[in-house]
Amino acid sequence: MKALLLNLYQNLCNYRREGSYGYIQTYPLPTPSMIRGMVHSVLHLTEYKPLEISIQGESDGVVTNIQRVYKFDRDPKSRPDNPYQVLVRESKKTATHGISFVDQHINMRLIIHIRFNEEGLLEELFKGIQQQIIIIGRNEDIARVDEVKLVKLFEPNTRHVITKLPMYVLPNILIDYAGTTLTLPFWYENVSSFEENRVFHSINVNYVGKGTSLRKNEILTDEDENIICMLS
Repeated sequence: MKALLLNLYQNLCNYRREGSYGYIQTYPLPTPSMIRGMVHSVLHLTEYKPLEISIQGESDGVVTNIQRVYKFDRDPKSRPDNPYQVLVRESKKTATHGISFVDQHINMRLIIHIRFNEEGLLEELFKGIQQQIIIIGRNEDIARVDEVKLVKLFEPNTRHVITKLPMYVLPNILIDYAGTTLTLPFWYENVSSFEENRVFHSINVNYVGKGTSLRKNEILTDEDENIICMLS
């Protein structure tokens, strides 16, 4: 039983909470959908491939940044009274701008484990990660890859395990209720146009801090003794 281990670093990043506008909040860690999207982009996949993801990590804190935001209408006819006319390549657009407040993690360090149902995809991902720029979060949130390798997974040989880093875990493995309950997007069904709504498939998790006791069922470890809770 193998998985791909990723040790990543991001200087400043935002894992946007859906529905936050004006003041753009961040999740404490990237969501499964963000990792899934990165993986499918690296592999150039055009359809969803089932996978399992373990996400843990921590930053030095969160700051709030002020940004000026420029937006361009897809259809300029939707704002006929807008005086701001711009030319984007060969298309005429109307523009709006404003101020947004954006939460940003400082010095985020992530440990990600990924496992596919199709094991051959792990080898492709291992090679692809080393050849491409990795982005998690916004388009500008580039991740530095400090380590990437294939690791063997093992079942823990203790009655319970203790988290070493903040992480997302399944609620049923908590010995005592802890952390923050979240419903996180995992993957969405394909859409063919901007007019279609994305239908997300979500997963219920608890975001817990380091030092949290977990039942060993559904917990794995790797060669580096990382605690792994696979989400799928």
